[in-house]
Amino acid sequence: MLKHQFRLLTLVIACAMVLGALPTPSRAQEPVELTFVGWGGPEEQEVFQHLVDVFNANNPDIVIKYQPIPTDYTTTLKTMIAGGTPPDIAYIPDGDFSAFAPRGQLVNIQAFVDASETFDLEGVWPSALGRYRYDAENKVFGQGPLFALPKDIGPTILYINVDLFKQVGVDLPSFEEPMTWDELIELGRKLTVDANGKHPGEEGFDPNNVQYWGLGDIWFENAVYNNGGHIISPDGKTFVMAEDQNTIDAVQFLSDVIHVYQISPSSQQTASMSVGQMFETGRLAMTTNGRWATTYYRNVLDFEFDVIPNAVGPGGVTAYMDQADCKFSGWSGSVGISIIAGSKGEEYADRAYRFLEFIAGAEGQIEQAALGFQIPNQIEVAHTEAFLQRDQYPAHAEVLIEAARCESPGPWTMTPNYGEWFNDPFWGGVWPAVVVDATELAEDALYDAAPTFQEGLDAAWASLE
Repeated sequence: MLKHQFRLLTLVIACAMVLGALPTPSRAQEPVELTFVGWGGPEEQEVFQHLVDVFNANNPDIVIKYQPIPTDYTTTLKTMIAGGTPPDIAYIPDGDFSAFAPRGQLVNIQAFVDASETFDLEGVWPSALGRYRYDAENKVFGQGPLFALPKDIGPTILYINVDLFKQVGVDLPSFEEPMTWDELIELGRKLTVDANGKHPGEEGFDPNNVQYWGLGDIWFENAVYNNGGHIISPDGKTFVMAEDQNTIDAVQFLSDVIHVYQISPSSQQTASMSVGQMFETGRLAMTTNGRWATTYYRNVLDFEFDVIPNAVGPGGVTAYMDQADCKFSGWSGSVGISIIAGSKGEEYADRAYRFLEFIAGAEGQIEQAALGFQIPNQIEVAHTEAFLQRDQYPAHAEVLIEAARCESPGPWTMTPNYGEWFNDPFWGGVWPAVVVDATELAEDALYDAAPTFQEGLDAAWASLE
């Protein structure tokens, strides 16, 4: 009996020693607090706080603290990282991805994506994912492992004032087939009316006294990519605009709709009222914008609005992965969500990743789509009423689905320091000379500026060495 009790006591002591060396259940479940930063207006902040609350409730081992940064977001994020106080999880816009990934400031999440049982890469727009890949060994963007998951994708299309079409007596264009440039010019002339009822091309038309304009603007990238053009070479190393005739023609077309065809207001005519204000006040029939404008338009516009495909030039469509069946594309931006290197998020990367795939997955996308300000990155979700919302304007939201499917990521996702080498020579030189003032032809202005572009691009790549 005593022998049995002794053995039992020995076993209890041994078990106690082993258990004492292991984490207790309470310590194993002790939550890790991770900070998450982003931006957005009050409505977006409300949605993301709700998403954070839902995630926290279902993940007891993590507490996400949402800290919006409403202004100077990228500058603030860079300052936090440089100062040694990085957030754990952060928005990374596709245009700034090249400023973070090559410097080792983002955590490689490819292993987590590959092991995930809930996040399906096949269900996400391919062009959205490609923006957040970086091959560090070969210094190539758009390839290699993922360093972020796309929070959204934002194609742009043409918004139209349906009431103005009816008022002027012009039939609505197709919601399925894109207009050609010639058809857009013809439609724009019908919709542009001066105070005397004259249209562009008619004798006596007064472009300085226009009551309604047919076209507000076409975004530069949409004109280029919907005319088969390119800005840089596929490897991102060569500036090709000056030798790509489709791109040259697209930039010239943007000038001609203002100065030759007179269907779009000039800089003098928008000095007192912007294109956006003209559309909002019912003086503009068509203009470019993204899905993010929908929520605002629903709140402020007192007329029916809808969306139509971007017009396509004679050069055809430059589509992502050269998809031959694309009718048109929609230039876009996107925002990724990443784990920041050197943070507690990297230390607990498996837990931080769970939040990334929650935001980028179906549940997070449905919540964000409900606001009406973005198209879901989940293809299946984009085809549901969560996004289409047919009981509200615009009635043809599916136009954005084709734009998202076919869009090409901008060159800012394929080169380092895009804003530094591109913005000044283009927006400060070529654009005002060709489009704003029409003092030069696109071909001449781009040819003259090409060496400056290439020198800047070379320096941008050299900065990664």
